[in-house]
Amino acid sequence: MNLSDLHTFSLVGATGTISGAAQRLGVPKSTVSRRVRRLEDALGTELLRRTARSVTLTQAGEALLRRTQPALQELENAKQALLQSDTEPSGTLRLTTTPSFGQSHEVIACVREFGVTYPKIRVDMVLTMRVVNLIEEGFDVGLRLHPTGELPGSALLMSRHLLNFRWGIYGSPDYLSQMGAPESVEELEDHRMAIHPVVDRAAKQPWHRKGQPTSDQLGFDGARWLVDDSVALERLALAGAGLVVLETMAADPLVAKGELIRVLPEYERQSGTASLVWPASRHLAPRVRAFIQCAVEHFAGEPQR
Repeated sequence: MNLSDLHTFSLVGATGTISGAAQRLGVPKSTVSRRVRRLEDALGTELLRRTARSVTLTQAGEALLRRTQPALQELENAKQALLQSDTEPSGTLRLTTTPSFGQSHEVIACVREFGVTYPKIRVDMVLTMRVVNLIEEGFDVGLRLHPTGELPGSALLMSRHLLNFRWGIYGSPDYLSQMGAPESVEELEDHRMAIHPVVDRAAKQPWHRKGQPTSDQLGFDGARWLVDDSVALERLALAGAGLVVLETMAADPLVAKGELIRVLPEYERQSGTASLVWPASRHLAPRVRAFIQCAVEHFAGEPQR
């Protein structure tokens, strides 16, 4: 049974005429007649008695209309609810990313902004180091960290670049007042250092000085702390443990507040990229479209953090 044919038949029953149903649907009368005949053929029974001036429902037609009209109305209500949700996103948005990135100032600000803008959306944010299969595990969006360049992943995912990460060297005012700020890369060897293992593994990869690759060797070999969590590194820096290599995205707001000082600011190194990913679909839920737009706009002003 064709649902479009059944809907057309119900409108004939509601208006009492072929022309009335055609006007409601915005189609020719011949289309209405053809759909009703197709429904009759599918059911093997006559539903309408036709005269030159009117149509009336047969007993079978009246029974069919009585049994199907509530279900058709429910379908119409569901359609209207979906159309309304297009203008007012709601429901639960499932989001996943790494613990460090999920706790960063920028992601927290983005999630806060989204929640305030869309009060009918509940955000379920899962922080994990595991690469989550968005489709199999029912997530709407993910914030993926990956080496700069092509995003590794599935052809079933769509993506948008959000920002590139960069490293800089920072220390607390108390630490620098005690130990002095290094004025050259050679002086880094005189300081206690805390770095992420990624920095240690990337020791042979060049840093940039004033935007240009440099052969200068930054002395991280004797780093006293190797910490694989950016939040913990940030707290070590704030506690005055020593000089700490931090992502500029996380550290620069602390510099602006006077809680950290960047040393050798002419040196920095790109550490990777963050991209927004979501399952490919021609019909994204309004809450997903809203978050994509919010995240892209939030990070658009600072593409090279």
